[in-house]
Amino acid sequence: MKFIILFFIHLTFLSCTKFGRTHTAKGRVMNPITGEGIPDVEMKLLKSTLGLPGGKKSVKEATSNSDGFFEISKSGLNVYYLQCNTSADYYELGWFENGQQISTAATDFKLKMGKTLHADFYAVPYGQLHWHIQNVNCEGSTDTMWYKIKYQYDSDFLSLWSFPIDGCADIIGNGSDKMEMGNHIIYMKIKRPSGTIYKYDTVFVNENGVTNFDLLY
Repeated sequence: MKFIILFFIHLTFLSCTKFGRTHTAKGRVMNPITGEGIPDVEMKLLKSTLGLPGGKKSVKEATSNSDGFFEISKSGLNVYYLQCNTSADYYELGWFENGQQISTAATDFKLKMGKTLHADFYAVPYGQLHWHIQNVNCEGSTDTMWYKIKYQYDSDFLSLWSFPIDGCADIIGNGSDKMEMGNHIIYMKIKRPSGTIYKYDTVFVNENGVTNFDLLY
């Protein structure tokens, strides 16, 4: 009888150790360009629901502190997913571990049972860009320029070229183009009677306010 009791105690201990481990995530919500933390950002641990409607429901919540740091954990047998929600004032880049992206912002990150995830959530504020686009080497009305843009955290340029800008263009914008803080690389295709060339330029969009930018080609 004593052996049976000890066996069940041992089995219970193993079950709790193996199947009841804690899921933990800790890190910082931050602007990777300035290195500043973002306070008061909501973190959620989610689990999948079996009933209708399907999806995930929140089982634990936490908030980043004044320096952007957070920690959230929960024990149980479920699979838990980590979600971060900044305000509409920020462009969310996703989860990063040691500077390498491990999940996009649109994806709820799956935690590993019994493991602690050390990861940061990157987000940047928006600014506005005031364009001045000018063909400073114009050869005539048949000149045409197209461009693509790549943000510094994007893997590649946008797949499609912009609308064509024809002739001896001198276009001044109104400063209302909303863009993410940081470097934006502009890739241009310029077609003139003398031939077609490709050119790059870069603009750094500041946080808030308006950044003035001369795109000369």
